[in-house]
Formats: sequence, structure tokens, C-alpha cells
Amino acid sequence: MNVEKFECDDKYEAEKLAGFLATQKDNGTFLHGIAAIVQNEVVIILKDKSSHSIILKDRDTAVRLKSFIEDVLVQRKRISASNFDDHVTEITIR
Repeated sequence: MNVEKFECDDKYEAEKLAGFLATQKDNGTFLHGIAAIVQNEVVIILKDKSSHSIILKDRDTAVRLKSFIEDVLVQRKRISASNFDDHVTEITIR
């Protein structure tokens, strides 16, 4: 298993991201898509059609997160666990 790490702006943002990427009972996620990237902020759309922003360390990290989420949505990557430690979100993929 591999671990992807995303450095967020602060602990609150890392906790939000870990929650949004948490696996559900059906082994899927709550994610529906990406609405936008604005500087170091990624706006995600959840399955309930709500939008939420995640503020990351920098634009490069935001672009990397967008690519990661797109891979998850097309099932190139599967999340097995999500956690956070201080301002870093750690996603375990299978």
C-alpha cells in the first residue's frame, strides 16, 4: 500500500480533507468532482452536491490533490484509509 501526503494550510484544513476522503461503507468516497482550483485552494463537490474548499500549502500541492482526486473518481486509485497529523493529510491507497 502507498501513502499520499498533502500538506494543508493548517490542522483544520487537514482534518476536513481527511474527512472528505474517508471511505464509506461501500468502499467509495463522498466525492463527486472538482469545481475549481484558485491559487492554493481546491473546491470539491460532494455527492450531496455541496461544495467545500480545502486550503493547501501551495498551488503545486493543490494541483497534485486535484490529479489525485481525479484518479480516485475514475477508479485508477482506491482509498483504503485517510488520516491527518497536524497540518498533513495522509491517504493510504491500494
